[in-house]
Amino acid sequence: MAFSKISNVQGWEDFGFKFKEGANEIEWDDQHDMTTFRYTETSSWWMSMPKSMPRTQKAAFAEVERLTRKGDTKAQALLTSGFHDEKGVLVAKFRNAPWCDGAVWSMNSMPGVKGTVTDFKNKWNLEEKDKYYGPGKKGVLDGEYIDSSEGFVTALLNFRRDHFAVAETPLTFSKVGCLPAQFCGLISFEYVRTIAEDVHGMGKLMMANATPARLCWLAPLMDVLGTETNWCRGGAWTPMSDADILYRRALTKGKPYCFIMNTDFNKFTYELVEKYMKRSLAYGMFPGFFSPEASQRSHYFKRPDFYNRDRPLFKKYVPLCKLVAEAGWEPIPWARSSDEHVYVERFGNRYLTVYNDSKEPRNVTIALEKGLSPTAGSRELLSGKRVTWDAAGKTKLTLASEDVALLDLGK
Repeated sequence: MAFSKISNVQGWEDFGFKFKEGANEIEWDDQHDMTTFRYTETSSWWMSMPKSMPRTQKAAFAEVERLTRKGDTKAQALLTSGFHDEKGVLVAKFRNAPWCDGAVWSMNSMPGVKGTVTDFKNKWNLEEKDKYYGPGKKGVLDGEYIDSSEGFVTALLNFRRDHFAVAETPLTFSKVGCLPAQFCGLISFEYVRTIAEDVHGMGKLMMANATPARLCWLAPLMDVLGTETNWCRGGAWTPMSDADILYRRALTKGKPYCFIMNTDFNKFTYELVEKYMKRSLAYGMFPGFFSPEASQRSHYFKRPDFYNRDRPLFKKYVPLCKLVAEAGWEPIPWARSSDEHVYVERFGNRYLTVYNDSKEPRNVTIALEKGLSPTAGSRELLSGKRVTWDAAGKTKLTLASEDVALLDLGK
């Protein structure tokens, strides 16, 4: 669940909630066995600007100066932590998003940046740790959630020279002019690594949004991963490809991976929701939901007409996603498909998912290899039907387009 209170969802027990982004009802989450994370965003500061203010660097910096004089610590941190472009100018991008209309400043979130007030110190410090994890805490927070973990709107390169010496990761060079610079991905890595050391030291967990995508470095530091995604662009079904999903599955291996769908739910029909859940099940991932604008404004779980429509699908598929995820994805399936468009994934030594990634029905033979031994109790769990295997460890299946089978080989 992104941001909203799970307690406000009608019959929330049917939806398989486990992970919560946001600390707005920690005690309720504790009482109902939710794993709750505090939110921060790396490498950026979203600064609101009045509608009447020009969207220019000069006007934006004037607003920074005004906020600094008022004692705003985010504005003060820009002066110590803000990215510089090749000309030594602080880097701003202008965005009109549901949560902020104004300038987005690129920030160096590395813990080593010098200054009394820095971006890192604003987000992770002794006061914050004591507030959420100390003896006076309200409820038991389970860890830290890092949004935009690979730099959602952050400039790719930081040319600020006084930041170079504090980096614990290598510099790089710009394509134009071959100027030395810091890569935003390594800035995020240092931010996450430092927090993860503290969080794991307390026996707590790390969760991130938007990773692994371009970068592989954050995955080992995280305990729960995932991404916002849109599989219904312009009203057309456009799912993530097998290659893209397997990249994420391979880097996260047995860790939970949680999609949150950001799309127009008026066009994301019951049939498309089921396709989404089937594809998620095939890879042992979790099919979550958020908002077309990535904000609270049109949150799926604030729309009973949507989630009540889809409730039967949650009840059917999410427990099976949990079953295979807890068994643990394995990179070598020990089973082969006779059809290159029908994929097999293994979870532990008991479960296989078989997914037809084509536009037409397929008849397929699944052949087991070493290490897998089906029993007489082998079943396909979506239908409940018995699965029979011949002496060579083969069985035949028929799958509709974009359909999934979950084979339980038995104990």
